[in-house]
Amino acid sequence: MRPLRVMLVAGEASGDMHAANVVREIRQQVPDVEAFGFGGGQMLAAGVDVVQDLVAHAVIGVTEALKKLGDFYQVLKRAESLLANRRPDVLVLTDFPDMNFRIAAKAKAMGIPVVYYISPQIWAWRRGRIKTIKKIVDRMIVVFPFEEALYLEAGIPVSFVGHPLLDLAKPEIDPAKARRQLIGNEEGPLIALLPGSRAQEIELLLPVMCQAGKLIQARMPAARFFLPLAKTVSLQRVEEIVRKENLKVELVTKDPYACRAAADLAMVASGTATLETAILNVPMLIVYRMHWLSYALARWFVKLPYFGLANVVAGQKVAPEFLQGQVTPEALSTAALQLLPNTTAAGAQRRAWNDVRQRLGGPGAAGRAAEEVVKIGRTEAARRKQSLIENDEAGVRGR
Repeated sequence: MRPLRVMLVAGEASGDMHAANVVREIRQQVPDVEAFGFGGGQMLAAGVDVVQDLVAHAVIGVTEALKKLGDFYQVLKRAESLLANRRPDVLVLTDFPDMNFRIAAKAKAMGIPVVYYISPQIWAWRRGRIKTIKKIVDRMIVVFPFEEALYLEAGIPVSFVGHPLLDLAKPEIDPAKARRQLIGNEEGPLIALLPGSRAQEIELLLPVMCQAGKLIQARMPAARFFLPLAKTVSLQRVEEIVRKENLKVELVTKDPYACRAAADLAMVASGTATLETAILNVPMLIVYRMHWLSYALARWFVKLPYFGLANVVAGQKVAPEFLQGQVTPEALSTAALQLLPNTTAAGAQRRAWNDVRQRLGGPGAAGRAAEEVVKIGRTEAARRKQSLIENDEAGVRGR
């Protein structure tokens, strides 16, 4: 009997990471699993046969995506061929809805079960997509409790497994040791710059973060800055920007979570990093900038009072948010100084982040997601086997 076959698709760095961790957990249950699909370096390291790297070419925003429509079409055709030729027992899609919805529809038409891990943010915008999900997805595996209620109401099979960041966002060493490595015995304050994991985010956010840092340092000469480098970010480009802006920034490649946990404050690009920072219980400013047309469309479609994911989970604006034209050195430095050092406002953020951590469920999300995938895949494999037996028997009777 052939091994369990699992096809996976992830198109961004965070999806690549989450899919890789699910594959590792699947291997604990099914050591000979055959895993293949589209993703990035982390899936490759987890033993996935990555037929094309989508993560290295991830884009943000509508206008940015339009430039790569031809590439997306080629990926879709290749995915369709992979589904037909390697016939997985289950297709696991991670976020990346613009592409994954189309691949899910292809799989559904072929009778291949579809599991969706890390839901598209339909609770934030384009809620009508839930009708499409109901047609093309066999089970949603969600990481926020409010998502579970949303899918249950729509009659879609769903499992809430908790958030995987609870297992991932952990200090590698004692944060106090990490702090000493960064600034020795100095008092600080220590400030983390987290401009994002995409090249576009670095270009739009890092210069203004550095400029804000210089204003902070003018008021607090002891302030020190560091930047944990994402694997998808060009070290050379980051160094060029930091050098141009003339701010001393320690570039961190080791113990990034410990360093972040040691920070007194973080300036964070909106997205998963805000949730990581909340889990590490660090006060933060949430910032974001994008192409003006992408922003105009987002304003039209997004119906949330907050754009920072940590604030969304908290249900209130715990961390100050700065978007588009609000992202200025003066605004960021003024807000930062209100949180430094260890002010009442910073203490209020830390208490709120403790509540957020509780809402995200317990550790072990990837393992629970893997159990769902294996169960659905094995059910499909058994169904196919039974179908083959019945077809053989029918053939014998026909002779």
